[in-house]
Amino acid sequence: MGTIRRLPEEVASQVAAGEVVERPASVVKELVENSLDAGATRVDVEYHRGGDKFLAVTDDGAGMDREDALLCLERHATSKIRTGRDLATVGTFGFRGEAVPSIASVSRFRLVTRPHDAEAGTEVLVNGGHLETVRDSGEAPGTRIEVRALFFNLPARRKFLRGERTEAAHIDHHFEVLALAHPERRFSLTRDGRPVHRLGPAEDLATRVRDLLGAEFAAGLFPLEPVTHNGLTLRGLLARPGHARGDRAGQYVFVNGRAVQSPAIWQPLREAYGTGLPRGMNPPAVLFVEIDPGWVDCNVHPAKREVRFRDGIAVREAVQTLVGRALAERRPQAAPVPVRVFTELAGRDVAPTAPPVVAPRQPDVARMAAPEGDGALLARLAAAPPPAAPEPELALPEEPPAAEPRLRFIGTLGGRHVLFEDEAGLVLLDARAARERLLFEQLLRRIDRRESISQRLLLPAVVELAPRDLAWVLEHARVLAGAGFLVEGFGAGAVKVDGVPPFLAGGEPRELLLRIAEDCRAGGLRAGPRALEEAIARSVSRAVPSDPPPADPAAAAALLDELMACELPYACPAGKPTMIHFAHSELARKFGRAG
Repeated sequence: MGTIRRLPEEVASQVAAGEVVERPASVVKELVENSLDAGATRVDVEYHRGGDKFLAVTDDGAGMDREDALLCLERHATSKIRTGRDLATVGTFGFRGEAVPSIASVSRFRLVTRPHDAEAGTEVLVNGGHLETVRDSGEAPGTRIEVRALFFNLPARRKFLRGERTEAAHIDHHFEVLALAHPERRFSLTRDGRPVHRLGPAEDLATRVRDLLGAEFAAGLFPLEPVTHNGLTLRGLLARPGHARGDRAGQYVFVNGRAVQSPAIWQPLREAYGTGLPRGMNPPAVLFVEIDPGWVDCNVHPAKREVRFRDGIAVREAVQTLVGRALAERRPQAAPVPVRVFTELAGRDVAPTAPPVVAPRQPDVARMAAPEGDGALLARLAAAPPPAAPEPELALPEEPPAAEPRLRFIGTLGGRHVLFEDEAGLVLLDARAARERLLFEQLLRRIDRRESISQRLLLPAVVELAPRDLAWVLEHARVLAGAGFLVEGFGAGAVKVDGVPPFLAGGEPRELLLRIAEDCRAGGLRAGPRALEEAIARSVSRAVPSDPPPADPAAAAALLDELMACELPYACPAGKPTMIHFAHSELARKFGRAG
């Protein structure tokens, strides 16, 4: 007799359950998706003690008659597909007919369902995969599924469940994802008898995001109206510059309405932000990708968390193009408002002694009227001829037009920040972050043009390096030259340094090179030439001197003016904000005022 035998149906169901049902949150996900496929406009989720003791999902969907209620408990019984060709155009969340029988095989299961046009419904009780009771029920139209004692017949599997708080957090996350995907429907979540969410139909996605994830998270996003490229349509909410996370917990990606994890989406999303985010940081986003179902394979993961695209390269290109275009449109081509400097004298505005500052199309650091520590740093870097004689001083109108917003210099704070005021509230500028952004983009432009602005050392420095560091420095000598480091090989284990960036002239060449190599080696060598250039420029810009912030109105306005002419003015090279705006309404709330 052979050694291969057919598994009993009970064991086969438990094997399938091991693939589909990882934890209580998996049950919630599968049952809510079935409710949405049934056309439910309201979905209620409730659970106790992390969900393994009890959880239930109730909906007002189409419901089932008795025949379908029994068939849905059989493996591979489904209303979603008929032939293998249907798999290529699946438009529903569920389609394999495994979820319900898998859940029923590892729990004490109760199904109550009723079609809207039926006088009575059906109740089905299943215990560990064994059908126990089928009877009429008087429940409301729709479907309710209760799951108790999950994995009671698989004690080894129960040991892999985490604590109640962890399992509850997973359930809450799946609920949030599914509610985000359908802001037009009603959702509720009840934990241990207490309401957690009560969500009515939302006016738009931003409202649903605010209700689910909080006002602070929503405030860091801006809307992306539907745009199409290469047959792919993208819409949703994108992170504003300066908002980033070290993980992808803030990214919610939906492909044809299905929540997925896909490098073909999150990698180009990250790349579209370019230098606006540091290496290893990720932009929060709530993105909806619409694409021909025939171009997506959603049957590559047991829990349907992952999808595969027929042309992944085209998808990556489309995502990066569309996100990049949206970010470019958000970036002002000039200062968002004409920046005028005002000082207060006897309680009124008077004309300053400097000309009005208006953002140029490109930074012209050689003409910045700033004292040593701001303009001097950038002027040395620019290495441009002395500026021409100043133009005649221009006086401001006694009463600027009422429709023209303006920023008024207030002063400095904490030896690092500059305070401005506009009609909407308070603007806090981080002077060091602004200088880092200015220097970073200057360096990148010079690297692109293969220009080197260096300060020659009186005596070249011979720097001995370990073999790994030496190989890295010599391999990337051209990019280092663009950043101001003039290096060449000198014997078997050393390099000769003839020049360094002007603002680093007082530093130790060896320590500077080692720090840059350490900063860039891990990501730069594997990420391509451009990523390496950005990493070097980012590392060098972090060494900008910590000069005090400009203390006079003209210099402060000049620094702000130059910053707003940058490609990404709102974030330093490390991805942290360069400025923060506090609205009058926000300040009023902090003081306990209504407005």
